[in-house]
Amino acid sequence: MELSELHLAPLIRDLAIILGVAAVVTFIFRRIRQPVVLGYIIAGLIVGPYTPGILSVTDMPNVHVWAELGVIFLMFALGLEFSFRKLARVGVSAGITAMIQVVLMIALGYGFGRLAGWKNIESIYLGCMISISSTTIIIKAFEELGLKSKLFAQMVFGILIVEDLVAILILVALSSVAESANLGGLDLLIAAGKLAVVVAAWFLVGMFVVPRFVKSVRKHGDNEMITVLSIGLCLGLVTLSAYFHYSVALGAFIMGSILAETSEAKRIEHLTRPLKDVFGAIFFVSVGMMMDPKVLVDHLGLVLAVSLLIVVGQIISITIGSLITGQTLNKAIRISFSMAQIGEFSFIIATVGRSYGVISESLFPMIVAASLITTFTTPYLMRAAPKFGDFVDKKLPLSLKNALNSYSAFALKSQSGLESKKALYLLLMRWFSNAIIVTIVFLLSGRLVVPWFEAHNITVELAKGLGWLIAISLSAPFLWGMTQVFRNFAHNIADTRLADLTKRGGLYLSRIVTIVLVGVLSLEFFPLWISFMLTALVVVLVTFIFKTQLEAFYRWFELQFHSGFQAQKAERLSAEVLSNLAPWDAHLVSVSIHPNSTVVAKRLVELQMREQHGINIVAIKRGSKIMVAPKANDVLLPDDQLLFLGTDDEVEKIRDLFEHPNEEQEEIPELSTYSLRKILVRDGSPLAGLSILQSGIREKFGGMVVGVERQGKREFNPKSNFVISVNDILFIVGLSSQDILPSFLDE
Repeated sequence: MELSELHLAPLIRDLAIILGVAAVVTFIFRRIRQPVVLGYIIAGLIVGPYTPGILSVTDMPNVHVWAELGVIFLMFALGLEFSFRKLARVGVSAGITAMIQVVLMIALGYGFGRLAGWKNIESIYLGCMISISSTTIIIKAFEELGLKSKLFAQMVFGILIVEDLVAILILVALSSVAESANLGGLDLLIAAGKLAVVVAAWFLVGMFVVPRFVKSVRKHGDNEMITVLSIGLCLGLVTLSAYFHYSVALGAFIMGSILAETSEAKRIEHLTRPLKDVFGAIFFVSVGMMMDPKVLVDHLGLVLAVSLLIVVGQIISITIGSLITGQTLNKAIRISFSMAQIGEFSFIIATVGRSYGVISESLFPMIVAASLITTFTTPYLMRAAPKFGDFVDKKLPLSLKNALNSYSAFALKSQSGLESKKALYLLLMRWFSNAIIVTIVFLLSGRLVVPWFEAHNITVELAKGLGWLIAISLSAPFLWGMTQVFRNFAHNIADTRLADLTKRGGLYLSRIVTIVLVGVLSLEFFPLWISFMLTALVVVLVTFIFKTQLEAFYRWFELQFHSGFQAQKAERLSAEVLSNLAPWDAHLVSVSIHPNSTVVAKRLVELQMREQHGINIVAIKRGSKIMVAPKANDVLLPDDQLLFLGTDDEVEKIRDLFEHPNEEQEEIPELSTYSLRKILVRDGSPLAGLSILQSGIREKFGGMVVGVERQGKREFNPKSNFVISVNDILFIVGLSSQDILPSFLDE
């Protein structure tokens, strides 16, 4: 190949510019104590296509592909840290708050658009664009400011997850608006049902297959294999999500949440963090690249007005929603101040509107500009939230403050009362999970098996009959679970009256709903009257005739389902119990010990955490072992993971003690600086006649005798009482740069 033929792809040059400029700018921002995410956006403005110069990127389409990978890995990391189990813990409160926020923001955006003289459909799009907060920006800001482990952050993550699911429905609704000029309520309802089925199917299948596979790989694989496997699974579900026309971020998040239930969750999180950091940086830089400075000049007043609407509207709507769900005023303010911005979903919604030609060309850059402004303000709002909360708390009338506290206590008490019904909710979830599996089996049979039979010259009627038989045979164990779940598990409910109601009412109701479900699914194969006749027959067979066989298979399936992530059961159980027992604002916070921390090799009793800081260390995770309620004499080791029980303020005061190295620690040489040296003991040497212990070679000179050669015979690792003789050759390990022996010893 001639030199003239050598060619560097534009993408490589662009990535060199993006990462190089981002590194310089973020270094400056770090030095001036500003959030790094703002540095990334400034770097995007510098290298963007709207800023002329030698640093401008040229291959924008491929840069956007890399930025999309950034969104994928950021959402994947979020799933690893915040699983569906955690979402269930704040699910009701997060769901209500998210719905209040979205509805109020859509109304505010629509009203603003109409007042500004925009068309009806543009106003709808504006309301939808400003209704969804940015998950990626919030995650990055939380990381930079050290807020991810705060108690209010769990609620923020729960709201964001609900928002992402709602955003998908919004996209479906907006497509209907753009195509037919109406909201399409029935289409939206059908889309919501499909989304629920698809997401539940991914999660159930993933929870059955992935943890077992990861457990097997762990026994035979290394870090490289674990990394390749986890990234492959993530991108696989992302591809499947795109195939169903859903957000790729949703697929990445669900796979992360599935892997979060495996025993290798922390290891995967550690191994994939560099990918998240690099591609996440490219994503935030790409956001800055989309900003056309000319838009700020031409529509500065409108952009500022929209930005103000976003910040004020999000703060008010989320604060209202949080207070309604029983959060304290300070916590509600911290939640709302953290979510006062828009991001990636706003860009997607704007792109959809522009592709259908229903919004003006100027609206997209205006939304990007508003997103950048609110991204700039987000870290500062997060920092200001505690002080603003204290200020509002002081200025509130005493009567209003007492009313809010009373309502918060009432809501907390109501939520605690729901714990007695938790077993009932678990039964409903078990029934719903079985229903999802049955639905999947029938849909696959109708869409894949029946066409296959027809393609092999089987009549339509016979093909549908065979397809139905296959579907009913495969789903029979799960139909049994649907009809029997309340009877078999009603004894788990402590409340006798509730247990009796569950057994009598729930049992018959579940059978009726199961019959209706199977009848509806059978319409894919037969007319209405045949479907329900066959369904009634199936229920009789499942409930009475083949009960024993189906129960045995169903029990086996449940056992296999749980075996994949059984290793974490004790850890999750202890964590959940302690979380439920945590009083007031106390909660569990996980902290890892830095290898060079001052607490390494110290006993718990020496730290006096409870006496001096008011914090309890309730568990220690060391490798695959967990020590719950550790003893006072237990010693802390490097990379131990501790579970603290305390308030945000209490944990924040001592976090650096565990997570950061001791700044006064002496520099420790690398192992490569040690070498093996050979010493001849000559006549008159002070070592002759002394034992190795008496010679003081280890204590005085930092050397260790690892071998002795005497008259052609060698002894490795001699004992400390070995007596050194003249003409012995000593093999000593010590620092290469240090004179570990007196100068009168010859080498």
